[in-house]
Amino acid sequence: MARPIKLKTHRVLLKASCEMVFQKMSSFGRGRMSGGDEPGRVISKDGNRLVVEFKTKAGLFTYTTLEEVILEPSERITFRHIKGPLHYAWEQFTFKDVDGDTELTYEGEFIWNRIPIIGWFGGMVYTRPMFERAVEKHMEEIRVTCEARAQRSHIFRGHRAAKPE
Repeated sequence: MARPIKLKTHRVLLKASCEMVFQKMSSFGRGRMSGGDEPGRVISKDGNRLVVEFKTKAGLFTYTTLEEVILEPSERITFRHIKGPLHYAWEQFTFKDVDGDTELTYEGEFIWNRIPIIGWFGGMVYTRPMFERAVEKHMEEIRVTCEARAQRSHIFRGHRAAKPE
């Protein structure tokens, strides 16, 4: 089997608490990120383990995936590919408190095709650049949405994003 292709690590500092960011990112099927794709549709739930269907637009195509999602409240959300265009994908968002703000970190890897040389080449030339662009776009959507939500929050009063100038 081909070795996974690692995606670069992405980090963003959000002017919102870890609890609020985690809550917003784990509310599958209940709202969407600003300008983002449709929210995931929860297929099943067993405690902190969910199976979620996602539709993601990347380039000219919309991809449908079925993913196992493991929620570790306010610390981590892990995604494991079950069904879709990739043979394997693993992604993880971690949340770190930085003086009341949240450092959100993304890591991921995938296998595009099980045939080692073809899979690696297709993954590096086509899938990885497209995946990286989708992650960068998603991280920005998360930042905008969570900072706006923190700005108007009545529940998370302890920390508010600075008002735009």
